[in-house]
Amino acid sequence: MIDLATIWSPEVPRPSLADVPLPERLTHVVLHRGGSDYAFLHESCLVQHDDGFVVAWNNSPGAESERGTVVRWVRANSDFSQWTEPQPLAPPLEHETTIWESAQLLSTNGELWAFVGQVHSQPRTPEQSGGAMVAFRLDAAAGRWEPRGAVAGFHPLNRPQRAPGGYCVMGGQYNLIQPRVALSDGEDLARWEVVAIPSGPEHGINFAETSLVVDGDAITAYVRSAIECVFTAESRDGGRTWDRLRPSNLPMRSSKTSAGRLSTGQRYLALNLVDPLLGDRDVLALAVSAPGDPHLRKLVPLRRGPSPAPRLSGYCKAPQWSYPSVEEYAGNVYVTYSVTKEDCCLSILPLEELRV
Repeated sequence: MIDLATIWSPEVPRPSLADVPLPERLTHVVLHRGGSDYAFLHESCLVQHDDGFVVAWNNSPGAESERGTVVRWVRANSDFSQWTEPQPLAPPLEHETTIWESAQLLSTNGELWAFVGQVHSQPRTPEQSGGAMVAFRLDAAAGRWEPRGAVAGFHPLNRPQRAPGGYCVMGGQYNLIQPRVALSDGEDLARWEVVAIPSGPEHGINFAETSLVVDGDAITAYVRSAIECVFTAESRDGGRTWDRLRPSNLPMRSSKTSAGRLSTGQRYLALNLVDPLLGDRDVLALAVSAPGDPHLRKLVPLRRGPSPAPRLSGYCKAPQWSYPSVEEYAGNVYVTYSVTKEDCCLSILPLEELRV
């Protein structure tokens, strides 16, 4: 018998998705649509900064992970009623095989940082995908992103979060099959230590996308697998060492998650849930805990049903609501995500909709 880790509360029967209504107060905004210049869009991230928001994503000319991929960003006002035209954060690399892929944003001490992954372009096999991270800091006066340092062996996939020791922790992967965590050198966000989460071939890890929840020195990792459940591991020393990865009692499609803590003390996990009547990434939802509880116990769907079919040709596109990024601000929760790997969409719901 498989020993499942408990991340969904054993006290709460997991509801059928057909019985869970969409929130009454839920707003959707299309931030950017793919076009003839960049037909592929994926892996958005967002952060509240200054008096508004910043959103970034990958753009490729036609298909996923191809040469010419760029990371672009926009600024939005505090209610997302206006935003700027996309500008390059990390311009296309002049390299035969290495491209940008995925970015994470952090607003801290009045500064805006971006942590951008580099991998090998398609075609590739998992053991040849590689993984490195370049840290950028925004020169606000010049409106220009400046590279500040590189970290080998790590590809960023969840936003940095503060640990009690004053450093940041960030979930990621290497070679698509190795879940990893990076720890900053205190306040120095250009220097990071990379730590592996122990795992093996029996876990069926594919893409190894890792998100984190920080609870003091205890940190929980949630990891993507080809097996239809969330995989998880625990650290009790601030991310320096980890238990071995285990499957959990929460089903999930093979896709990236986003995790963290709300101001209410609740932890959240944004993910693609399993619905036997729908496709792989047709249900995007937030699972939340009660305040101070490590176990998730409430599901709040954001999207349910197929997304629009691709308008533009390109490798690795299909209908989906996927790769969420979550931010809380001023009583609302904001979630950006990919739509069919062509568009970037935002869903906004009041924090009250997530209370347990």
